[in-house]
This record gives sequence, structure tokens and C-alpha cells, in this order.
Amino acid sequence: MFRHLARASLSVALLVIAMPASTQEEKLTKVEIGKRGKAATAFVAVPGRGSGTAFCVHPTGLFITNEHVVRGGENGEIILVLDPSLESQRVLKAKVVRIDKDLDLALLRVDGAKELPSLPLGSIEGIAELLEVIACGFPLGRALSPDKMEYPAISVNAGRVTALRYKAKGRELDHIQIDVALTYGNSGGPVLDTKGQVIGVVVSGIPAKGINQAIPVNQLNRFLMKPDVAFTPPELTSKTLENPMEFKANVVSFVPKTPEPTLKLILQAGDEQPREFQMQKKDGVWVVTTTPVAKNRAVHVEVSARIGTGTISGTAEDVVFKVGEKPVRLSGVRRIELKSKPGVLLSDGRTRVDGEVTRLGTVEIDVGGQKMKIDLSKATEVTVQAAPEIASVSASIVASVEGKEVARSESQMVIRDTGKSGTADPSTAKITPPVLESNTVVKRLPEAFSHFVLGGSGRYLIFHLPKLKKLAVFDINEAKVTKYIPLTEDDITFTAGLDSLVIGLRKSNKLERWSLSTFELEKTGEMPQKEEVRNVFLGHGSNGPLLANGFCLDLNTFRQLPIRNGNNHERIWGPAESSLIAGGDGTVFGFGSGGATNYIVGDQMRGAQEGGLGYAYPGPCGRWVYTDKGIFTPGLQRVDPDDGAYGVCIPAVRGDYFMSLGNALSVYLRGLKEPIAKLTKEDWGAAFDGPGATVTAWRSLFLVPDAKVIVFLPKSNDQIMLYKFDPEAALEKSGQDYLIVTSNAPREVKAGATFTYQIKVKSKQGGVTFKLDSGPKDMVVSAAGVVTWTVPVGTPTGDQDAILTIRDKTGQEVFHTFNVKVVK
Repeated sequence: MFRHLARASLSVALLVIAMPASTQEEKLTKVEIGKRGKAATAFVAVPGRGSGTAFCVHPTGLFITNEHVVRGGENGEIILVLDPSLESQRVLKAKVVRIDKDLDLALLRVDGAKELPSLPLGSIEGIAELLEVIACGFPLGRALSPDKMEYPAISVNAGRVTALRYKAKGRELDHIQIDVALTYGNSGGPVLDTKGQVIGVVVSGIPAKGINQAIPVNQLNRFLMKPDVAFTPPELTSKTLENPMEFKANVVSFVPKTPEPTLKLILQAGDEQPREFQMQKKDGVWVVTTTPVAKNRAVHVEVSARIGTGTISGTAEDVVFKVGEKPVRLSGVRRIELKSKPGVLLSDGRTRVDGEVTRLGTVEIDVGGQKMKIDLSKATEVTVQAAPEIASVSASIVASVEGKEVARSESQMVIRDTGKSGTADPSTAKITPPVLESNTVVKRLPEAFSHFVLGGSGRYLIFHLPKLKKLAVFDINEAKVTKYIPLTEDDITFTAGLDSLVIGLRKSNKLERWSLSTFELEKTGEMPQKEEVRNVFLGHGSNGPLLANGFCLDLNTFRQLPIRNGNNHERIWGPAESSLIAGGDGTVFGFGSGGATNYIVGDQMRGAQEGGLGYAYPGPCGRWVYTDKGIFTPGLQRVDPDDGAYGVCIPAVRGDYFMSLGNALSVYLRGLKEPIAKLTKEDWGAAFDGPGATVTAWRSLFLVPDAKVIVFLPKSNDQIMLYKFDPEAALEKSGQDYLIVTSNAPREVKAGATFTYQIKVKSKQGGVTFKLDSGPKDMVVSAAGVVTWTVPVGTPTGDQDAILTIRDKTGQEVFHTFNVKVVK
């Protein structure tokens, strides 16, 4: 019984030394063959799965290994290491471009590689029993490395061919049997003859029996006969969709005398018909020039018409009709009323135009691929939505030989918005104290919720009620549910920001954006990557970015933003990640366990991790991260050694207050060492008892300073407890002296625009003055603490630093520093 030799790690490359076919041919020594094999053999690391071996078969970065070595990681990134543990070590990132489970072979590609050491392919002619073999590889993987964090060096062993295994009654060589002393982890390496040519690939064996097998080169040839089509699609933005672009593809064949294929490009945007273009070969590259989407495409809208007792919904072409004497486009309205009070609600969701609706006659509606003509003038009401914007264009390169398809390369060209999501001012969300009958009030929900999020800068708690198939919007200002949002599917994910609620419909793979002011549906779209919606995240006081399946999207368009992580990956984390905690301003993201953060700097999402931490909860302004072991920066650095003394802490939904949990609930103002208040169970009727109760309280405890309440969600998931707590009054009552800056400067300003920043200060003594110590030329600060700077048009892009001294009437002073990035 054979077993694969690449368990959860490890790999070895095998090189066969066959006797020369002619005594006239130059012999290669074992050392020479070993050097050639080692140079082209790579240690394979499959993140989260294990490791194995691969070898390079083309200097532009094509590698062969076993399918079972990369199984489970074929949709992700594979790490290849050439010359591991040597000064010449190279770490490459590869993707699986082809697999064959029956042959147990996989082809990997390293994009952008040049002049890598590679091995030529040989033939099975002359292979016989007792031919010597040399094995070069990584037995036991990292286990043999002196430093387990480093990659292992290649080992070298010798052996012989012991059998040739045929199938179909000797007509085809199926496996080469060898007796090299190998341990588990040898799969994926090459077998070479005395010319240094590949004649097999190691695949399996029986541990400790000296019986191992390799896939012969005749099967490898069959696997490689299919040409490799390398296609890197051009980058698209919303402004370049209808611009002519050059599409290029390269075709590589590895077997001599393989017929050259012809290539065609197939493009499809959204639901439009696929467009085909023949490619021409120029200077060894296949090329065609065309527009990513068809020009002058018809504009479509999604309509839902209520006729009699039924409703018809589908997609229709945009048309012009009249309201009174005013011409209106179907795409410019949100709702049309034709009976009791004729008129339309425009697409802004606020403006209404009254008047008789005319010229709204028969339109063709596409309902699930079936087209039917509907007279909209017979409807009592018509609701309209703009059709989803094109988020990506699919591009396929098809290679054919004599009219038969032999290879295909498919890509999704994601349309990236070059700008950032809209800026947000959390203070625009008006949060006021609710009217409560007593110090502690309990409100009940119609049923237990399955999940909830914050929204509106902390004004709203939004609950998923699965049995009712609704989202319940609990308004802190009113201390009650003020809105129910109907759901069209059971399996959803959702999140909320300053002005918007986003719902991900997993069954239909749709994203919906709802307004948190009108509570009407504003936009429907798809994931740009054409994949299942798994999880969505927003900062509760932000207007983006929207994090969907680990990608950063523009909240307005659902198009991908040019934000990448430190490894230059567009997907910041896995699509199934569900423990993410978004900071209020949407620039810092923590996790419910593992003590890790990600934070946006420019167009990069940086990461940090601190061992020993549990959760990492970013604060509302992006300056601090609150954990079960005190306070850190977004990069998980301590600014003050005393920040660890706060223990388990949770930020307020807005501002610089935070809570610390222990025997009592202590409330602090950031910058003060002593609490402004301590609340016991007797004070407010709740406690955190039992193992781990305090370190999980971040999921259910919220301080809302502007509403002067602390909100607690009991474990029953059907109650909302509100406790009256005025942090400003508690600060005064504490008697502490303080001079603290509580504001944050805007992060960016455009060259040619005016930067304005109102500094906010809390001072016990009063008499606050401001002095600008350092800053860009022409920046000034007023007596009221307003910083202004008219940025010259020619100012270079980049960060500008400012330092201010702030004093109270007693002479106590603090320094306030900030930087602002100048952008075009």
C-alpha cells in the first residue's frame, strides 16, 4: 500500500542518473547533477496546510509539483524558496495555474520572474532497473533546520531504480520505483538522467520499506502539452471603461514541436452579451486593442410595478416620461405614484414632484431572463432603482488548435475607484439623552437577536431578528426601536457606518446600501470579485471604506479601492474572517482574539500583533486600541507604561472616555490616571461574573457619552439595559485637575485648498491659550484654537507636521502634535 510522501509538511527532489545512451556523450558527475537539481528545486510552503517540493521547468517562473502537495491551498498563495538557508536564498510567491488530480500533478506560476534556473525535460527511453538516483530535498521539512523559524537546507541521498510499473499490459509506463531512503515529505521533486534532464516526479512511497514511486516524464509531458496562457489584464477605473486598451497574452509550450494555437479574447461586463476578439501575434506576444465595455451601452434600471394584487420586478431600459409638464427619466426617480396622489419621489430620496404622470406606457421588462411587455401606466405604484454599477469585467483568453480549445485563462478585471470613500464627521450624528423613567431601564425586543452592529456614530443599535426576518433599529435618542427593515433573504451579513447600513445577501451574492436617515434602499450591487458575500464591516462613525470578504470597497459605488496589505495583496484577510472589530472612524481594525490589528496608512493596510493579548478594540477616533491588557497605539505600541494598568478596557462609542472592568466598572477620560467614576452592581444592576466574563464584555457594553447612558446587552439577547450616566458631571464631581486635547486633526488636505481644524480642549482651570510652535509656512492658529492653512497649489504631496503648545490660566501646558497629508 502506497502513501503520499508530503504529509503536513516536507519535500525532496529526486534526480536519476541513467547510463549514457552513447559512450561518446559527455558524462555528468553526481555532484554536477546535484548542483543543477538543487539550483532549480524549491521548498514549497502552503500557508495553513504544510510544505513540499517543486522544481522549475521554465525560467519565467513555471514550477511542477504534486497536486496533493498544494491541495487545500490552490486558491491562495504558495511560497517557493530557492536556495533555502543560503545567502542566495530567494522567497517567491506563486499561484496554482493548473492541476490534474488523476496524474497528481500541479503547475505553479511566479508572476514577474525572469531567468530562474530551470530543468529541461527528457524522455523515458533508456530507463531501466538499477539506474542510480540522487535525491535532493527537504526530509522532515523545517524539523532539520537549526532555527525552526528559518527554511531548511537541501539534503542529498543516493539510490537506484528498482522497478518499472506499467499499465494497459505494458503499453504505458505508469510509475518508476526507486529505493532511496526517504522519509515522509518527499513528494514533488524531479528525477533527472545523466544529461540533467527530467525523467520523473516523485509522488509516493511506503515509509521505512525503501519503496518509493515517481511519475514518469511521459505523463508529465501529457500534462504540459496543454499550453500555458499567461494573461495580466489591464487595470480599470470607472473613468477608463470605454477607453481603448491593449490586451496582451503570452503562450508557452514545453514539449517540442507542439502546434502553435490561435488566441481570442472574450469580454463580458455585467449582463451584457459576451464580445469576442481575435488576437494577433506581434513580436512573440498576442495582442488585441478594444474597449473593456461596449460604448453607448443602454442604461438599465430595476423596476418593481404593483399592478392589481400582484407585483412584477425586473430590469428595463431607461425611458423618459412626464410629471405634469416636466420631463423625467426613469433612472432619476425612486418611486412613481399614479393613482391617489400622482407624482414622483426623485432619486435623492427627499425631493417630490407632484403632477399627472404621462407617457409612461409599455416597457419591456427582463424577469430572470424572460422578457415581457408591461404597461406601467396601469400600475398603482412603481419603485425604481438604478441597475447595479459594473464592478468588474470578465476577461477570458481561449487558445485553440485546429478549431479545438486546448487552454483557457480567465480573469476578473475589478474596476477600482481611484479615490477614497467619502469623508465623515461623526459629530453630524446628533445624539441626545433619552427620556428614561428611572436610573436603569430595560427595553425588550420582539425576539432574541442573532447579531447586532453599531451605526450612526453610536446612535443606533441594529439587531438581526431572524424569525421576523427583519433588522430592528434601536435609536438611543428615543430609547426604543424606531424602524424595522425587511429582509429578502434569511442568510445575511450586515454592518453600519455614519450614514449607511450595508446588508450582504449571501444567497444572491448581493450588497444593499440603506440610508440611516430615510431608511430607504439606496443601492444594490455585487461583489467586484464575483464571489459569495461572506462578511462586511464598517466603522460605525465612518463613510468607508467598506470591508467585504477582506477587500476594501468604496461605500458609494461598491468598487474596489487601491488599498493593499504589507504583502501587496488586495485581500487584507480571509473572506470568512468574522471576529473583526472596526474602529469608529473606519481606519483601524482589531480582532476579537489573537491580539492583532490592521490600520490604514495612505493606500496601505498595515498590520501588528502583540503576544499575550486577547481582543483588540479600536477606539472611535483611530488613535488608540483598547484591549484586555490596557491601551496601545494602532501599531500595538505603548505610549505610556501606565497604560497597562487599566487592564480590561472598552472605548466609548464617541469621544475620549473609556471603561475599565474589574470588581467595579470604572470610567476614565483618556489622559487622566484616576477614574472619574466607579460603578458597582448595586449602582446600576449589572455585573460581569464568572471566568472570562470581563474580557468578553466588549461585545455587550457601550458607553454613549452624548446620550449620557451606558448600554448593556444581557445574555438572553432579547433585552437592552440603559443606565443613566453623565460623564461630564462625573468628571466635575471627581475633582481632578485636567488639561486635555479631545479632538483630532483632519488627515488630508488637497493642494490649493484650505485646511481648517478646530482644536477641542477640556480644562478644569479654563483660560486656555494656543501657540503654534512648528508647522508649514502660512499655517496659523487663532485665539479660539482654530488652525488654518491655505495650501499653495504647488505644494508637494506628503505629510506636514505641526506642534502646538496649549496652556491654561495657571500656566499648566500640554503639547499637541498632528500631521496632515497633502494630496492632489
